[in-house]
Amino acid sequence: MLPRELAPRLALSSADVFFDSNPWTREIFAMGELVQGRLEVEVARAVIDLDRDPGHRPPDHQDGVVKTITRYGKRIWTEEGQPTPEEVQRLIDRYHRPYHEILERTASRGGVRMGIDCHSMAPVGAPLDPDPGQLRPMFCLGNLGDGNGEGESITCKPACLQALAAALAEEFSEIQPPEGLPLVLFNQPFCGDYILRRHGHGRTPWLQLTINRSLVLKNEPEDPASAEDVPDSDREVIAELRVRILRTLRRFAEKVD
Repeated sequence: MLPRELAPRLALSSADVFFDSNPWTREIFAMGELVQGRLEVEVARAVIDLDRDPGHRPPDHQDGVVKTITRYGKRIWTEEGQPTPEEVQRLIDRYHRPYHEILERTASRGGVRMGIDCHSMAPVGAPLDPDPGQLRPMFCLGNLGDGNGEGESITCKPACLQALAAALAEEFSEIQPPEGLPLVLFNQPFCGDYILRRHGHGRTPWLQLTINRSLVLKNEPEDPASAEDVPDSDREVIAELRVRILRTLRRFAEKVD
């Protein structure tokens, strides 16, 4: 979704907005009543990123809470369209702050055993990603730690990542990951960002689950920055993946305390 008052000032096409976002995560992780709570991001990441520190603002931060360029290096706003500091604050007040306040209350409910920050990623790192040009695993699990899930500021125990990785390997045993990569990597290429840093050190443990969008997009453009159209969504493929992710999370829930 693009805020109506800012949409005319966006320099991006619909395809640019799509490939710079986390496509299909809302559909893939539609868990309904199977979870204690579920909060969706409805506003486009190109307009405001709810997984960024609200203090990271333009012009000092081009990939902050309100961005100036996409991860593919494309200018987001028209020449005169970059939001003013006052407009940035309004975006934060309208979308960012309420999202995190609701998330905090939801995660504090009784019976919540784990918070999962759900994302999707491109099969190859974009120019401004932490791994430009690199092939990616089918799944990345993050807890603000290292490649073993360990560290001083981790948001869940390494055993949680190991248990989820085992559940993913069991469910997706037929998938061949890119050559030289395992099916699942810990904290590579993403270890988590503001959501985990803000919410992951309280009473509820948190992890980030990022899936490779090649699981639902079979014909990824070689250069998404040059794509002219938003790719069609294969609803059957997305629905099947949702069932498999839910089955994975049930196994995971049985493995962790």
